[in-house]
Amino acid sequence: MVVFGATVTREGKRTPQRVCSWEHFESWAGYYVAHGHVVQPWGHAWALSTVVLDPAAASRALLLQARQFETAERLEDSARTYELIGMAKEAGELRRRARQQTVTSVQVDINHLVEQIRKGGLSTTYTCPACKSPIPISSSTTPDALRSCGYCGSTIQTTDLVRFLARVVGP
Repeated sequence: MVVFGATVTREGKRTPQRVCSWEHFESWAGYYVAHGHVVQPWGHAWALSTVVLDPAAASRALLLQARQFETAERLEDSARTYELIGMAKEAGELRRRARQQTVTSVQVDINHLVEQIRKGGLSTTYTCPACKSPIPISSSTTPDALRSCGYCGSTIQTTDLVRFLARVVGP
């Protein structure tokens, strides 16, 4: 039997808590951590639920908690918990992973969207964002005519035009 901690009564009486193996302790602690209980400081020790944990058990419970936070995508909480148990490398990896940004490149051909408008016999009007002048788009519109506003000369943002044409053409 492994003593992993103790419950403490109001009178200060300590009742040892035992499991038959560390594997069973991890099962017990994993249940509490998975159900929202948090390993918390208790004076100079750590507690989970109503049990004040021994140092070895506290390290195991904190590791389970860090992994649970990671599963829940609470990366900063997980990194802090890893640091508490001396796993700085894992904490750094999590923080780097949290900072990574995924860049998605979408390539849309304006010529293809204008061609769809031609084939569908559609015509629409795009409004210049700078001067609010109408820019007609029909079967006779060339892609060069959509590069800048014919009234004020400002450059038309391709992304805005693609978004507009995609709404007109539909999915």
